[in-house]
Amino acid sequence: MTGIARLGGGVRRVALGLIIATSLGAAVGMLVGCPAFASGETSGSPTEPTGTGTSNCPSSNPPNQMTLVAGTPQTAILQSAFASGLQVALTNSDGCPVTTAAAGVPVTFSAPAGGASGVFSTSGSNAVIVGADSSGAVMAPTFTANGIAGGYTVTASSRYGSVSFSLTNTAAGVPARIVAIPLKSRSASVSSRYRQALAVKVLDGDGNPVVGASVTFTLTASTGSSACGTSSSSSAGSAADASFADGATQASATSNASGIATSPALTANGEAGTFTASAALGSSGGSEPHGGTSTSSVAPALFTLTNLAGKPAKIAPGVGSTQSTAAGSAFPIRLAVTVTDAQKNPVPGALVTFSAPGAGGRFTIRSHGSRRHRAHITYTHTVAVKTGACGIAVAPPFTAGRQPGGYIVKASAKPARSAAFALVNEAPGQSQ
Repeated sequence: MTGIARLGGGVRRVALGLIIATSLGAAVGMLVGCPAFASGETSGSPTEPTGTGTSNCPSSNPPNQMTLVAGTPQTAILQSAFASGLQVALTNSDGCPVTTAAAGVPVTFSAPAGGASGVFSTSGSNAVIVGADSSGAVMAPTFTANGIAGGYTVTASSRYGSVSFSLTNTAAGVPARIVAIPLKSRSASVSSRYRQALAVKVLDGDGNPVVGASVTFTLTASTGSSACGTSSSSSAGSAADASFADGATQASATSNASGIATSPALTANGEAGTFTASAALGSSGGSEPHGGTSTSSVAPALFTLTNLAGKPAKIAPGVGSTQSTAAGSAFPIRLAVTVTDAQKNPVPGALVTFSAPGAGGRFTIRSHGSRRHRAHITYTHTVAVKTGACGIAVAPPFTAGRQPGGYIVKASAKPARSAAFALVNEAPGQSQ
């Protein structure tokens, strides 16, 4: 109290009051058998059971309701499994753990029988029955979306009620179309590489690119005999075709972030002609994309490719290579040649020049007239003619000069060696 006496009058009164109040509190606590509380404590016991604690739960507590635990809402790609399992629990409304009568209670999970729906892994159908464990927990087997897009509900029902899961099957990311990307060049010379590889774009049902889709490119040789009646001696075979870098006629690729899949480079074989290539979803013998999505209904993309003949390597004269006629008259057989490349493919569009000596004879070129103008006739010793689709070039009619004797008419198409026609202008009365 000595310290209190030194304080001012007002302060002494406050301090003295606190000491008296604290002493009275301790005294009252002793009278009622309760401990005194320090500052900040409450009068409630920290171990007192609450309404949801286990100390107030009955020892036998059967379920009386069913509650939804997990699995809703969620979305899965067509023909793919849902990521989260469908889970429910048999519970009691008192909030206490179920201790009796839960084990084996059947719970039926049912999805729609038609339209957007799915199947359970163990039953292989849209419905399955699962028994609860002793704690009342129930987990449905893996549920996989079917091939129809849309939203729907799966219902779990038991003797204690029912709950519903909200599920959606989505076509997003599921290949629905495969579109060929146009080529800048659809042709290549025989035995040479095509300038561009084949490329396609894989799209889903909404027109969005699909990433990671497997695409198989297939090269198919031309079928049927050549329209020109020729055969090739090239090692590549008797039909126009091509191969990929490893020599195979089939290759696989995976679509990138833009949905584009590109084949390896391809090289024409030694046969000129037109053939086809296709790009189809999935790979032969392999698993289909997106958990087994059926791709058989997706039409493949098609390409038409052409192997072009190489440069002229040989010029072969026709049946009129040796003939004669009376001086001043037309030769009976037109001069003609067949131009082929190094693989013996006919070379179309090659420019062949026929050249005759001045004293030998001349070609007659007749232009077509019109209603106002008569046809025009030109005589020349040299004429250029392009080969047709089968590599054949036919010169205009050739008329022998007035001077009897033999001579050579040449047919040339670079870089091939020239062909020669041995012709004779017969003197009057010489021919039989």
